[in-house]
Amino acid sequence: MKKKIAVYANGWSIDALMDILGGMESYAAENDSDIFVYLSFATYSEHINISRGELNLYDLGNMEDYDGIVVLSTMLNSNETAVELCRKAKAKNIPVVSLGMEIEEIPAVCIANEVGMRDLVTHIVEEHGVKNVMFIGGTPDHVDSIARLRVTEEVLKEHGLELKPEDIKYGQWGNDGPRSIVRQLHESGEPMPDAIVVANDVMALAAHIALVELGYKVPDDVILTGFDNSAFGKCSYPAMSTVSQNYGEAGKAACDILGRLISGEEVPAKTMVPSRFICAESCGCHNEGYYEEFRDIYCRDAYKKHVDASLLEQTERVLRLRISMIPDYEALKRMMRTHYLDNHRFEGSEFHMVLSADYFGNIMAEESEIYSDGMHGEMDAVVSIRDNELLPEITLPEGELIPHYVKKKGEQHVYFLMALHYFQYNYGYVVMTDRPYVVVEDMLYPYMEKLMQSLKLLRINLRLDTLNRDLTRIYDKDPMTGLYNRFAYENKAKPLFEESMVKKMPMTVMFVDINYMKRINDQYGHIHGDNAIKAVSDSIMQNMKEGWIPVRFGGDEFLVIAPECGEKEAEKLQRVILDSLEKKNNDGTRPYRISVSCAHVVTNPFGRETLQDYVKEADGQMYEIKQQVHARDGMPYR
Repeated sequence: MKKKIAVYANGWSIDALMDILGGMESYAAENDSDIFVYLSFATYSEHINISRGELNLYDLGNMEDYDGIVVLSTMLNSNETAVELCRKAKAKNIPVVSLGMEIEEIPAVCIANEVGMRDLVTHIVEEHGVKNVMFIGGTPDHVDSIARLRVTEEVLKEHGLELKPEDIKYGQWGNDGPRSIVRQLHESGEPMPDAIVVANDVMALAAHIALVELGYKVPDDVILTGFDNSAFGKCSYPAMSTVSQNYGEAGKAACDILGRLISGEEVPAKTMVPSRFICAESCGCHNEGYYEEFRDIYCRDAYKKHVDASLLEQTERVLRLRISMIPDYEALKRMMRTHYLDNHRFEGSEFHMVLSADYFGNIMAEESEIYSDGMHGEMDAVVSIRDNELLPEITLPEGELIPHYVKKKGEQHVYFLMALHYFQYNYGYVVMTDRPYVVVEDMLYPYMEKLMQSLKLLRINLRLDTLNRDLTRIYDKDPMTGLYNRFAYENKAKPLFEESMVKKMPMTVMFVDINYMKRINDQYGHIHGDNAIKAVSDSIMQNMKEGWIPVRFGGDEFLVIAPECGEKEAEKLQRVILDSLEKKNNDGTRPYRISVSCAHVVTNPFGRETLQDYVKEADGQMYEIKQQVHARDGMPYR
C-alpha cells in the first residue's frame, strides 16, 4: 500500500534540500511512497508576522494523513516550530524523525558537524599558519552556530590560540549581516584577521562580496571559509573551502529510521552522519578537479539560465498585468486557468494553485476580519494542471491538500507546497511536483514574492473599484485631515481629468503612502498614528496650488490630482512634500520618524487611458518603492 511521507523544510538552502530529498527518494522508490514537502521561507531577520505567514504552512492539512514525518529541524529558521512539530506528531502517535536537532523523545539523525569543522580549522591553523580568527555565526541560539563556534574555539585553544569575544559575530544566516560586519571591521581601522571562519556558505559568500568591494583579495589578504558545500560556493572564484554535511546520506538515514518506526521496530535515539572538510581555493589550496567540474557546468549553462530567467520574468510581468485588470474573483479564476495552461514550463508538469474563496470574495473586509491565524474557509483549486491538461476546478474537502490526488502504485512523486499570504494572514498555497525548474534553480522565493505581490495588488484594486462605486455615500472632506475624501475624488477629480483631456494638457496623479504605519500604531498607540497621518496630510496641503485636489485615499494613503502639472513640476511637488516631512522629523515633537513612499505618473493627453488607469499605475509604482524601502531596511514587504 502506498505510503505518504511529510517533510517540513525551509527553502533558503535548496542545495541541501535537494541532496536530502535525493536520499529520501531512494527510500520512496523501494517502499512505494509519495513525499510531501512543506516548504517555507521563514527567516530570523524578517518581520515576525511575515515569517509567521510562512510558518503557518506547517499547520496546513492533517498530520494524521501521513504514515510518517521528517522534520528538517535545523533548517526551519525557528527552533520552537521544529520542537512543536515533532512533539505534535509524537502526541498523535505518528512516526516522526528530527533531521538535524536533538529533541527529547524524538529519534534524531544528526550531522556530526564537529568532524568536518575540526578538520577545517585544524587545516587553516597548521597548513596556513592562521593565528587571528574572526568567527561569524548565524544566530547565538542556533544549535549549528553553537557547535561550529565551540569546535573553532577548541581547535584554536589546542594550538595555543584564542578566539576573543569581540571577534565572535552573528550574521543572521543571511547576506546583509556578514557584509555589514566586514564593512564595520574595515571602517574601524583594525587590521583584517588572518582568517574569517563563517558558519555557512551563504554568509561566507556575502562576506566575500564585501571584501572585494573594499579592495581585499581572498585568500591573499584574508582566508575565508564557509560551511554547507553549496553550489555557489563550489563554482565561485575563489572556490569556497567548506564542509559537506553529507545531506544525501542523512536523508536516506532519516527515511530508513522512519520506515522502521512505521513497522513498529525499535530505533536508536540518535544516528550520526559525519561531515567532511572540503579543501578549496579560499584558504589558499588547490583541490584540482573538484571545483573545476562545477565551474565548467556553471559556465556551460550560464547563458541558458540567463535566457530562462528573462523568459520567466517576462511571463511574470504578463501575469501581473493580467491580474491588475481583473474585475472580480470569478474573472481571476478564469484568467489564472488560461494563463497557467499556456505558461507552466517553469512550474513543472503538475501545478496547482489553491485560494481562499473568502479572501477574494469578501474584498472589503480587512485580513484580520477574515483570519485569526492560518487559513480558514473554503479553498478553491483555482488551477490544476497535470501532464499539460487542465483538470476541473473543484472546492477542496477539509484536510485534502492536493487537488485530484491519485495514489498510483509503483509511481512515486515529490509534492512541494508553498504558502500564499499577506503578513501572517494565509489565503492559499501553491503545489509543484518532482523537480520543478523554479525550485531546482533556486528561483522559488522571488517567484512566490512576485505572485503574492500581484495578488495583494489585485485585492487592493478590487477594493478601490468597489469604493469608487460607493463614493456617493461619503461626504466631501475627511474630518481628521481636512483633505478631500473618496467622494470628492469621484465628483471632482474625474471632471478635471476629462477637462484636461479636452484641453490636451497633462495632469499629475500622485500616490503617497506612510511607511511602517502599523509599527507606529503598535509601538506608540493610535493617537500617535493619527498625528502621523495629520503630519503627512499637512505637508501635502501646504504645497497644493489652486485647482489641485489632495485626497485622503485610505487610512494612511494619499492621492494628489494636479491638473496642468507636467513632469518637472510633479518632481518638484514630490520633493517639497518630502522636504516638509523632513523638517517635521527634526522638530523634536515625536519619538519616531515619519517617512513615506511616493510615486507619480503624468497623463498623456493624447492617450486613451482612464483616470482609474493612471491611479492604478501610480499605486503600483508606489508599492514597488515601498518594497524597496522595506528591503533596504531588512524588512521585506508583501
